Amino acid sequence: MKRTQRTTGFGSPAEAYADNDIDWNRLLLPKPHAMYFFSVRGSEYDEFNINDKDLAIVDCSLVPEIGDLVILTEDGEFRIGDYTGSEPEIIGVVSRLVRLLRLP
Repeated sequence: MKRTQRTTGFGSPAEAYADNDIDWNRLLLPKPHAMYFFSVRGSEYDEFNINDKDLAIVDCSLVPEIGDLVILTEDGEFRIGDYTGSEPEIIGVVSRLVRLLRLP
């Protein structure tokens, strides 16, 4: 007697993604030797849609382009600014932003 296998119903929508694990290290820190986190405090950066408690991931290996968000120093303080090409003390380019919606 010959057996046949029949599939009934629908497969899981997650089946298509079963082999596609997210590698958070590769996604957020592709060059860990040249990247660091900048913790944002306060509402000073609302104009850039960056909120209090957000984490800016800074890549020091990138060459800033006009319009990039960058970390720069001003009067000995770190701050986030819009790159215009005339900033003297650029630390790195903000390449990623992590928003913490709820803390424990």
